[in-house]
Amino acid sequence: MANLVDRKRLYVPAAGGLYDVLAPLAPTLVRVTLGAILIPHGFGKVFGNDAVHAANNFVKFGWSFPLAWAYFIGCLEFFGGIALVLGLFTRAIALAFAIEMGVIAFAVLWPNWEWAHHGMEYAVFMGLIAISILWRGSGPYALDNLMAKEF
Repeated sequence: MANLVDRKRLYVPAAGGLYDVLAPLAPTLVRVTLGAILIPHGFGKVFGNDAVHAANNFVKFGWSFPLAWAYFIGCLEFFGGIALVLGLFTRAIALAFAIEMGVIAFAVLWPNWEWAHHGMEYAVFMGLIAISILWRGSGPYALDNLMAKEF
């Protein structure tokens, strides 16, 4: 295996071997973490009462069928989160999450936004993580790798 880390640049050159071993796990760690964060949010919307609260945002947007949109977002978060954890259709799911987080950050939270106020920084962060997953892909440990092609 080629060295991924330039050991000459490290304060502790011996750590380079550990970094080389762990580096391929980074995309998987990021992907699984984002999916695991979103799964419970979706679960509450799909199987709990959170969809009614989420529908209020779509009412404010003036969208038709706000409860249907809330269930759609719940399904995206729950089933899409599971797919992200498994590394299945990773880029498509990451794109959907990036769009969702952009809407949450700039359409729902933005009017009252101050950094660290109303949690906008979390939506921005998760959106940026989703974009990085979209660009990087699922990593070496994902079901996407069993498919002939990916998005």
